Amino acid sequence: MRIALINPETETPDMRELYGHYENLALGLIAAQLRSAGYSVELFDLRVDGFTEHEMVTKIIKGRFTLVAFSVNYVTLQSALRISQRLYQFAEAKPFIVLGGEHVSYEDVGILTAYQSIDAICRGEGEISLKRLVDTVSNDFPLNDVDGITFRDPQTGLIHINNNRLPNSELDGLSFAAHDIAHRGIKTGRPVKTGILINRGCPYPCVFCNAQRFLGNESTGVRTRSPANAVKEIAALEPLIRQTKDYLHIYDATFVTPSKENRLWMNAFCEEMERRELSLPLNVFIRADSFNIDKEKDHQLLMRLRAIGMISTYLGLEAGDDEQLDTYNKKIIPSESSRVFQYLKSKGIAGSTNGCITFFQDVTLKQVQKTILFLYGAGLASFWNISSRAETLPGIRLNQHTLMEHRYVPWDVTNYHFSDGKVAQLYAYVKRIHDRYEIIRLEDRLLREIRDQIKITNFHKGLLGYSEREAEFDRYIELIQANTVEFLLALINELDATGSISDRFMKEEFSYIPRLEKMIRELSIIFGVN
Repeated sequence: MRIALINPETETPDMRELYGHYENLALGLIAAQLRSAGYSVELFDLRVDGFTEHEMVTKIIKGRFTLVAFSVNYVTLQSALRISQRLYQFAEAKPFIVLGGEHVSYEDVGILTAYQSIDAICRGEGEISLKRLVDTVSNDFPLNDVDGITFRDPQTGLIHINNNRLPNSELDGLSFAAHDIAHRGIKTGRPVKTGILINRGCPYPCVFCNAQRFLGNESTGVRTRSPANAVKEIAALEPLIRQTKDYLHIYDATFVTPSKENRLWMNAFCEEMERRELSLPLNVFIRADSFNIDKEKDHQLLMRLRAIGMISTYLGLEAGDDEQLDTYNKKIIPSESSRVFQYLKSKGIAGSTNGCITFFQDVTLKQVQKTILFLYGAGLASFWNISSRAETLPGIRLNQHTLMEHRYVPWDVTNYHFSDGKVAQLYAYVKRIHDRYEIIRLEDRLLREIRDQIKITNFHKGLLGYSEREAEFDRYIELIQANTVEFLLALINELDATGSISDRFMKEEFSYIPRLEKMIRELSIIFGVN
């Protein structure tokens, strides 16, 4: 049985520009499990491999793959469906087609109903479920007893929702992810960002995120690998990270929490890294309350993590308004987030924000203004961050509080209106600028790339703390973002005062964009980025 695991094309140009090339870790984990069971598996990534959808269809047909599985989110779902539909129409012997990922896990029945080309959807974590599905399909057995999947009966056409699969508690028993795409990306000049997953689940019930539900495989607990097992994989990945000249990305929803269990694990993790004399650039996801910066023990842990390579942190900030954060069930006040972010920056550990949700259904102009100023104070007031909007991702609790319209297509994640007409006008104007000008889409990615380049270079030079090069970069960032903040606050003030946006802002826009382009170009020259 030949199996193809595919990461489809990213659908939207701004997402392609913003995020660059990331390895699909889920497919790497699944490939490793299937190979350990003796199956022939090939990994494909349309972006890294440079394939068109037509070329991917041709490769699948010529390769006589028996089963094809796609890992998708809402920006890659359309690409997977197009490839599947062409296989359904043109392949003499259509392969069994499976979709997996957080989006389709909660849109399973709707997608199977609408798209006859899809045979099954794997819900939640997929290593064991897909392995069981492959075993069953290869033996022509019925799928009724495969937990964790939703499938269409090939005889009756009826859709069956099988039981959820219990969370896998034996994470150390799983094979390390296959990194075919990362190695191929180096050879083809398209290096990808490479990562690992250590913890599964999340202890925090933020309503805008489904990490607790999806990564917890429908449970609220957090499962973790042993420190020795995690460090063994990190050691194996060190040569690859040296080749990519990037971070090793740790994709845990929240890598560090203040719990006693996590503190014990972190200290054991540091001990294992130190024992192996292992240190490489790490990028992790944390919260503002992951560390109590007023406690000496937490300061010591931070410095210990910093010494083994934790030099970049994605910090969830979300909003600069208390009431808005209450809506999101984020139990951190903006002033504390700002204080922690600045502290991390002073130690050479801060990176960027893991998320900002400026616009949502009931937000007011005043709240938008607060978030803009909050982001500016952290040096994160890129136009892209400011224009971010809450997404109605399937499976999140926020949907229970949102007056949503019907999803006319399963990848629609903005199916709601703003209750404040002025906010609706502001968002429409901001969205038009976001979509119209390439510099808006490039700014955030470029700034992150420059900062990452500085931090990784400093790390390899053995420089600790907040370097002068970073400080110089941040001074330029402040000037650039002051330009954006001035433009947007003037827009908000006019809307608040008059209820509309006058024609003069078109002239302001035509002045603002060239200034932004000029400043970004100068920054790129100064810091040596093409």
